[in-house]
Amino acid sequence: MAVLRGDDESLAPRARALARLAVTLTAQPWALTEETVGDMRRLGLDEEQIEAAVGVISLFNYYTRVADATGIEFDYPTELPAFEPDVCQVAAPRPDRPAVFGRRAGGRRRPRHERLQAAWASWRAYVLEADEPIGQRERRLLAAVAAEEAADWEGVDELNGVKSGSDDDDQLIRFARKLSRQPWLMEEADLKHLRSLGYPEQAVLHMISVVAHQNADSRLALGLGAGNIRDAQ
Repeated sequence: MAVLRGDDESLAPRARALARLAVTLTAQPWALTEETVGDMRRLGLDEEQIEAAVGVISLFNYYTRVADATGIEFDYPTELPAFEPDVCQVAAPRPDRPAVFGRRAGGRRRPRHERLQAAWASWRAYVLEADEPIGQRERRLLAAVAAEEAADWEGVDELNGVKSGSDDDDQLIRFARKLSRQPWLMEEADLKHLRSLGYPEQAVLHMISVVAHQNADSRLALGLGAGNIRDAQ
């Protein structure tokens, strides 16, 4: 209830640190600092626990975008109060790309936990490397936009940047930006627009998955990299 009210000050210190990590990594992943991760270490969480927290938060940035884009609603009993998103909320402004951007030493951060690492790699390969029902070029375009929205510059570079080549590309870019930046505003009309461009239902579902996955992947990499979680031992 405290989390739903935005009253994290009433939480116990460890819960408060986790809640703040979730809020920052979700709404402003570029603002996550080593100090934020350090607070959790000082409260007794070890590297594996912090990695697990980053992984869960990242996954739910996938789940919520799939739910928002497809209109999925809860259909099971829960003791939690009904949640209504604030559709008037304003997304945090995205930072500009630095004029000079250096890659992290050791490359893009990935989970240490072997099962998580293997599952994530398999998922990412499927999402980005399949040829049907949309091609790899379209997948990488959608993913690059999502990475850019998270200020995940290393991810943008790996995906070869946002390169529009046609009017349809511009439509995909707009779709990816909205689902990344303002998922709470997604409407059936957004999907109808993609269908009007000739994309069948399965292709639309893959587009949603690609954008949602990259939002999760960028947050995983930024979250692990913020506190050098993989290397801190």
